[in-house]
Amino acid sequence: MMLAVTVALAFQFPLSSLWQGSTYEISPHVAAADAAMAQVPDGATVQTTLNLLAPLAARTDTFWIGNGGNPITQYVVFDGQNSGYSPEPKSVPAFIKQLYPKDGYVQIFERDQVYVFRRG
Repeated sequence: MMLAVTVALAFQFPLSSLWQGSTYEISPHVAAADAAMAQVPDGATVQTTLNLLAPLAARTDTFWIGNGGNPITQYVVFDGQNSGYSPEPKSVPAFIKQLYPKDGYVQIFERDQVYVFRRG
């Protein structure tokens, strides 16, 4: 009886998406985030939004952009859709320039609202 109930419910809750091919498709935004992170070389220093922190931390010295007192980093990677800022910045390049007016960050990548800025 319990097995029958479990099988019946498995197709009505989150497990039901396991059988759909779209579950395994990479969205354009995720592909853009992957391409942006590929712009940052191993061992670099980088500030980033929270959702990109863990993937970058595996190979770079990474700081969350939301912390005050971070050191000046070589790169800033910013996800404009998932930044955690409320409200989301309307213009990410202008927002980065406002945060770091004297540090000379230059935009080197932008796709699907994911940006990479390099210092100098």
